[in-house]
Amino acid sequence: MDPLTFSELDGLAFAAQRGRFNPAGMGLIANDIGPVFELGLLAKSGLLPWPGISSWLVVDGIQPLVTALSNRRHLWVCPKTRTTGVYRTYATSRRDEPSWVEFGVATHFAAIQAGFARDVAAQLAGAIGEMQSNIYEHSQASRSGIVAFKATPGMFEFVVCDRGIGVLQSLRSCPDYAEVPDHGQALTLALSDGVSRFGAQIGRGLGFQPLFTGLANLDGTLRFRSGDYALTIDGRNPGVIPAKLWQKPTIAGFLISVACRC
Repeated sequence: MDPLTFSELDGLAFAAQRGRFNPAGMGLIANDIGPVFELGLLAKSGLLPWPGISSWLVVDGIQPLVTALSNRRHLWVCPKTRTTGVYRTYATSRRDEPSWVEFGVATHFAAIQAGFARDVAAQLAGAIGEMQSNIYEHSQASRSGIVAFKATPGMFEFVVCDRGIGVLQSLRSCPDYAEVPDHGQALTLALSDGVSRFGAQIGRGLGFQPLFTGLANLDGTLRFRSGDYALTIDGRNPGVIPAKLWQKPTIAGFLISVACRC
């Protein structure tokens, strides 16, 4: 059985967009959480079936996490392994600060269990925290936000996503970026220092520039998804961190998927 990768998911989404999605005889297994969460956003858009009820997708490896999502748990960390967890954001960032602190501690512990040094694990936990704060500041739908992580030997993954207004609409709300033409250009701008809906002169950015540089240098692969574009970064080539922009079927909201190796 083949794994559900972003490449496989893109193919399924394009097929569904053309009215040619046929799951008969198809079998995929979910090992990585990034494609599963993006599938969830595509399902919310009505393009593909929800991951938990898709007969063609086996989720055994992450079934507890999928169950926690289905049960709408605001905070869940696997009680047996402590290497998988999910957190749902609230209407305001101060709604449940103790739970968020607990989740941060869990991410740090899981990254160490995966084999990362303590300072690197702290960097990963800090990156997750920065991306979680962007849900409250920019999505205009903070109740829809989800943060999740999964650690395996030598690998740490995390996903931050929401069903908010997306990067393009967020930037266009500022006069400095009112003429941004599409989601692809918006994603590219979002990776620049100092770019946010608050304006170029405010000194506040989305924080993606230090995020993708730091995480890509950790042998990381990153995927940013908003609207009908995906921007991907592969940091496995030392000294070269190329960003690639691809047009994809449309999703509502914003997704960041990161996988780092040690």
